[in-house]
Amino acid sequence: MVVRQLSRTVSEMWEDPGTSRAIFYSVLLAVQFGFQPILMKECVSDGVISASMAFIQELCKLVLALIVIQMERGLRRSAKGWTLQSSLRGAAIPAASYAVQNILMLHSYHHLDFIAFNLLNQTKLLSTALFVYLLMGHRQSRMQVVALLMLVFSAFLLGGEAKRSSSSPTPTGNSFWLGVVPLLTASMLSGLGGAMSQQALVTRNSFVYSLELAVYSVAIFALMILFLPAGVFGDRDRIVSEGLLV
Repeated sequence: MVVRQLSRTVSEMWEDPGTSRAIFYSVLLAVQFGFQPILMKECVSDGVISASMAFIQELCKLVLALIVIQMERGLRRSAKGWTLQSSLRGAAIPAASYAVQNILMLHSYHHLDFIAFNLLNQTKLLSTALFVYLLMGHRQSRMQVVALLMLVFSAFLLGGEAKRSSSSPTPTGNSFWLGVVPLLTASMLSGLGGAMSQQALVTRNSFVYSLELAVYSVAIFALMILFLPAGVFGDRDRIVSEGLLV
């Protein structure tokens, strides 16, 4: 009886177009998470300026968001009811957290191996669950809590291994201070930005919101390059002397 009911429930889920779409995009995200560190290691040299790359990424997101919006409904129709005040309130802070997060992640790519990076990067799920609870009051189920605790345990194991080996070169190439710490900080910022984005998306068009995040991130990077001193923003001097596209 239980098996028959479970089978019926699964069949109904697969028949739902929304579920099929969610599964499809989840698979794409899983592939992206798996291949991104490998592609970054292979295609991006150690001399690349992290802030420059993060800035270009946000520009690409901006262009892609505009293209998708135009293909879907058009910018004017999609942004109906948009106000600057609500946009700043809902998107500016998440964009700032994503901007800093991207720089930290790009920096940590060069100091962690593929497996360590992917496992530690998943700690963003823990920070997202924490901030979703704090900001929206959403609790996790017992099974979800167990999964999150297992994730934290694996992160501690990897972080401890990297810290013990940070004083000397190792085959894995993992560094605690240059790899683990920036990535865990980025994951915490990702959780904050993700929770705030989830809160904002209740009443917003997702593509317009992506466009807002990209616009604010580009503006934040420009302000960081122009006004932050080199002691605070280490990439500033290289960008000024060597250019943005190095």
